[in-house]
Amino acid sequence: MTPDLDLTKRQWTKTRGGVTAIGTWIRLDGSFKPCMVLIPAGREYDERLIPCVVTQDRAWIWSEDVGDPAQSAPIAFSFAETLGLSVHEPRNIIFVASFIHDMLGDLLHIPPYQNDSKVSVAEATLIDNGTGKVVGETEIIEQ
Repeated sequence: MTPDLDLTKRQWTKTRGGVTAIGTWIRLDGSFKPCMVLIPAGREYDERLIPCVVTQDRAWIWSEDVGDPAQSAPIAFSFAETLGLSVHEPRNIIFVASFIHDMLGDLLHIPPYQNDSKVSVAEATLIDNGTGKVVGETEIIEQ
């Protein structure tokens, strides 16, 4: 079974100020959704790692145009604490919020998840013999 969050499958990786942002996918409600994961730089494969996740559907709260600071500020505080940054320094919380804001374009351009374990081996088309119209199409997947 595929894990809920696999940091080996990624679209992009950016590091700034001791924090790494990874564009990847997270499994929510049985399907994979694009997301951005923030982790301390150099700890990608630490088994005790607690990732900070921003999903595409919640990216709007970080936007300067339509965002909601009442929602993003406490999350930035929590993320800074999880990332090991001092929350007694307001600049660290601002840094986290700014880093997320700067990466929103990259987050919004992550394509839908492609499961590597499923390979399309054929395509089938169902045609109505009486009319000649296509009534169904499907892909045959090898798992």
